[in-house]
Amino acid sequence: MELQDLENIWKHHTSKTAENISLNKEILKQMLMQKSKKRLRWITIKAGFNLVLPIIILLLFVPRFRYRPEVDYYASIVFFSLFCLLTYYWAVRYFILLRKVDLNNSLTAVKKEIINLERFKIKVTRFSFVLMPFAITSIFLIAEIKIFSKQLLPFSFLMLVLIISIFYTFKHYMSENYRTLIEINEIEKLEN
Repeated sequence: MELQDLENIWKHHTSKTAENISLNKEILKQMLMQKSKKRLRWITIKAGFNLVLPIIILLLFVPRFRYRPEVDYYASIVFFSLFCLLTYYWAVRYFILLRKVDLNNSLTAVKKEIINLERFKIKVTRFSFVLMPFAITSIFLIAEIKIFSKQLLPFSFLMLVLIISIFYTFKHYMSENYRTLIEINEIEKLEN
């Protein structure tokens, strides 16, 4: 074998290796895209459920309220209604933003959309936690439960629910969102 033949064989193997590497990258990219599409579909289903659930709750519980002509009752109805309308508006807006995400776009555009979506969700979560004590207080007032009674049971229940929801949200939900962002960074590295 001559040197020229060895060079040709070497170039042939180099081109085959390059083809295999590009094919492997494409397969890995497709696998990551499928996983991202599946996760996005699941998030969209949860967001759709969050749109339907408040309507079902209103239909079930509003007829059971016992109306009373008292100022604190009307104030609690106003606070609770404002909280419900605001959170429902945020849920609709989140659902619309989710529907706008198209994984067929360039990865940079998808990454920007998902980052904006995550920022919006984090902002909404923060505002929801700020407004949550008012909503729970409104529920207690509507149900004629004294919040600051001698037993402090309703107030401790309020604080327990708030602490558990904050812990759950930041422990599970936020870490899931950051994993999604990491996957997008992996896909972007493969594209480059």
